Amino acid sequence: MAGEQTLAAPVDAARAPARRRVLDLGYGRNKQPGAIGVDRDPASQADLLCDLNRVPYPFRADSFDDTHLHHVIEHLEDVVAVVAEIWRIARHGGRVFIATPHFSSVHSYTDPGHRQRLARDSFDQVRKDLPPGRSIEVVRKEIRFQPGYCWSWPAQLIYRISPNTYETFFAFLFPARKLVCKLRIVKGPETGGRRPSPVPRPRSFIPRTGTDR
Repeated sequence: MAGEQTLAAPVDAARAPARRRVLDLGYGRNKQPGAIGVDRDPASQADLLCDLNRVPYPFRADSFDDTHLHHVIEHLEDVVAVVAEIWRIARHGGRVFIATPHFSSVHSYTDPGHRQRLARDSFDQVRKDLPPGRSIEVVRKEIRFQPGYCWSWPAQLIYRISPNTYETFFAFLFPARKLVCKLRIVKGPETGGRRPSPVPRPRSFIPRTGTDR
């Protein structure tokens, strides 16, 4: 995610047509239809070239209804800082859709550019670590398995009985494919009336469940 922001002034997404305003971060080659795409790759379909490790992003506060991060958050240095920045540029009630390799997947380790190994409860920890005044809800967190693989059915059986048991004892025996999460942005009175704190400096984020093997 190295690169330079290409805009000198924040983008006012509120000037877009009166439909759901969608932001697609880091997936410029296959961005969501109608979304504003942000990526570092000049060869992508990105509308803005931007290093997602550098906050703040060039958007005004309360600009977006939906934010998509499809196989990008594992490349970023500080998950908490990124989610805190998404909170700033998203509207109250905004949805954040995240897909990333599960920590047990070989794809989590194949790309040397991956900085994060994420587990089912990782975004519950992110929620706790956000600066005061910035709040999210973890609406959905789901581990998905590779269809048709012989080990997928015992993995899914164990996972349905107890996700924690699966991740703690069986994840590397029966690897998962990916982690899919949906977050909800909470602003206003629901944050307790606290003034948002600045986005924290980048730091290492290590999930409670997982490994850097």
